[in-house]
Amino acid sequence: MEGTKVDQIYNSEDAILLSAMLHQSYQLFETKTLILPVGFTLRYTIRAFAGVEDPKQEVFGYIAESKEDIVVTFRGTRTFDDNESDQDLYQVPYPYVKNAGKTHRGFTCIYESTRNELMSVMKKLPASKRLLVAGHSLGGGLAVLAALDISVNTKFKKPVVYTYGSPRVGDPSFATRFNQSVKNSIRIFNVHDIIPTLPARVYPPPFTKKGLYYQHVNKKYALSFQLNSLAIRNHEIVCYFAFLSKQNPHFTEALRTSTPGFCPDTELCVPFLGTCSENDTQDFHRTALSPRKRKK
Repeated sequence: MEGTKVDQIYNSEDAILLSAMLHQSYQLFETKTLILPVGFTLRYTIRAFAGVEDPKQEVFGYIAESKEDIVVTFRGTRTFDDNESDQDLYQVPYPYVKNAGKTHRGFTCIYESTRNELMSVMKKLPASKRLLVAGHSLGGGLAVLAALDISVNTKFKKPVVYTYGSPRVGDPSFATRFNQSVKNSIRIFNVHDIIPTLPARVYPPPFTKKGLYYQHVNKKYALSFQLNSLAIRNHEIVCYFAFLSKQNPHFTEALRTSTPGFCPDTELCVPFLGTCSENDTQDFHRTALSPRKRKK
C-alpha cells in the first residue's frame, strides 16, 4: 500500500460491493442475466468492439444507479477477440485529454468504440451523486481510460475508481496525468496474480524504434492469495471477492441475504492441486472453466 492516502480512500464495503458488481458484468455477458443489489437500477449496457483486425461487438459492462451512487463496471477477458486486444500492446496517444501520454492500443481501441455513447449517458446522469468506476483485468484498463476521460470531460470531477487485477494501461506520462486528475483511485491486486505484471514495464528497441514503456497508475492495494493457478484462481474476480469479503463478513452476509444471487459462488477459490496428468487436467477444466460453475 502507498501510505495513509490509500487508507483514507480505501473502503472495504465499496471494494466488496464493486467486486460483486463486476462478477455480475461477467454474468451479463455470459448468461445475459443481471442481478443488482437492492436499490440499484440498470441505466445502460456497455457494448464495445474487441479484436484487432476483425473487431466484434460484445457486452463489456453496465451503468447502474441508486439514490446516492452511480456505478460503471467493465468486465475482463472472455473471448478470443478480447485476448487479441490484450496482446495489442503497441501504444497510441490518449485522445481525450491533452498531454496525457500514450496508452495500450488494444485497450484504447475497445474504449474508443464505446466512448461516445458512454459519455452521452454520463452527461445525462446527476453529477450530485457519487460516481464509482470499477474494472477487472482487461476491464481494469478500460476503467482507467474511462475514469480520466470522465474526470476531465464531464461534471463528475471526483470519480472513485477501483480496479482488480488490472494490467498496466499506459506510459509514465499517462500515469502521471491520471494520478493528477483521478485522486480517488485504488488498484487492488493479488501479489500472486500474473496479469498486473503485464504489459512489462519496458520493451526496449528494437521491439519498436523507441521502445515501449508502461507504468501502473496509483494507488496500489495488495492482497495475497496463492491458489496455484495463475490464469484462473489467482486472477478471477470471484476469488478477489472471496478474499476481500473476509475483511467485512457482516457486510458480505448482508449483501447475500438482501439480494440472493448477487454475490458470486466462491467454491472455485481453493488451491488447485492438479498435476499434468490427463485426468487432473480434465478435472481442472471441469471445475475451473465450466459455465455451470460460473452460474450463480
